[in-house]
Amino acid sequence: MPTLWKQHRHVELGPLTLDGLDLDIDVYKPRDDPLEFDIRTWNLEAAKWDRISEDDDIVRVDLGWEDGRVDTVVVGEITFMNDQPDEGDVEFRVKGVDESGIVTRSRISGSWSNRRPDQIVEEIAREIGLTPRTANAGGRISSYAIDVDQKVRGWLDELLDYAADFTGEEWEWYALEGALHFEPRNQTSIQAPLLAYDRSLLSLGKASNPDDNVELELEFEAMLDPRIRTGAVVFVETERYEGAFRVSDYEFVSSTITGDHLVRGTLTPVDAEYRRQTTYPDVDQFDEIAGHI
Repeated sequence: MPTLWKQHRHVELGPLTLDGLDLDIDVYKPRDDPLEFDIRTWNLEAAKWDRISEDDDIVRVDLGWEDGRVDTVVVGEITFMNDQPDEGDVEFRVKGVDESGIVTRSRISGSWSNRRPDQIVEEIAREIGLTPRTANAGGRISSYAIDVDQKVRGWLDELLDYAADFTGEEWEWYALEGALHFEPRNQTSIQAPLLAYDRSLLSLGKASNPDDNVELELEFEAMLDPRIRTGAVVFVETERYEGAFRVSDYEFVSSTITGDHLVRGTLTPVDAEYRRQTTYPDVDQFDEIAGHI
C-alpha cells in the first residue's frame, strides 16, 4: 500500500502552543531581505491572546511531515499583532522577522565524552530549539562540558577552535532561518532532495521576473521540504530542465484551512553568483540574527 504522509505544523507563540487549532502559516525569505513570518489562527481564548507580549515573546515554527523530517524553519520576534472579527469567529494574526541568533544568548549546561565538535553543536542546537546544520569536524574531544557561566555563543566560539585544530581550516557558526550552522568557512551544509515530477515537484518554469545578471532562473512549487532554504543546492530532473541549482528565495505555505503544505521559490544555476544574506537594517538586528560570521 502507498505511504500516506501526514502534515506536521507546530507553532509556539510566546507562552502558547497552537497545536490543535486551525493555522494558516506563511514563512518567506525574499532574496535581499530577512526571513519573515505571517501566522493566523482562530478559536483562541482571548485571555490566552492577552498573555502574549509583542515586545518580549519569541515565535517558533516547526514544519515537516509526521514520521518524516521536521525542522524548525523560523525563530523570530513579533513586529505586528492584531485580532479582528472573521465570519462569526475571531482571527488572531502575528507577523515578525527571523531572529534565530537570539537563542544563542541563552545559558545551558551539559557534558559529553568522546564526541566530535559538530556532534556537541548538534545537541546544543536541539536544546535551544534550532535545527542543526553541521559538517564533520574530524577529531573527537575526550571530555567536554558547558555551564551557565557563559552564553551558548561563547561555547560555540570555543568549539570553533577545536574544529579548526582538528581539520586545519577555519570554521564558522551562525544562526539563521531557524537553524544553527557549524561548518568550514565558504561551505554550505544544506542539501535538498531531487526535484522531479515523480517525487515532490508540482510545477517548474522560467521565472516571471528574472534577474538580468543570471542566464537562467526557474520558479518552482513542490510539496513542503524543510531542507529547502536560502543557498541550498537542489537537483532538478525534468524533460525540459536538468542539473544543479541553488535556492535564492523561498516561501513555506502551510494551512489547515486549505490543506496546502508547500514550498515555492526561485532557483539559479550553481555557477551563478550567490551571496548569503549578511546585512540587515541595523547593526543590533544583524548581531542577533547572524550570530558569529
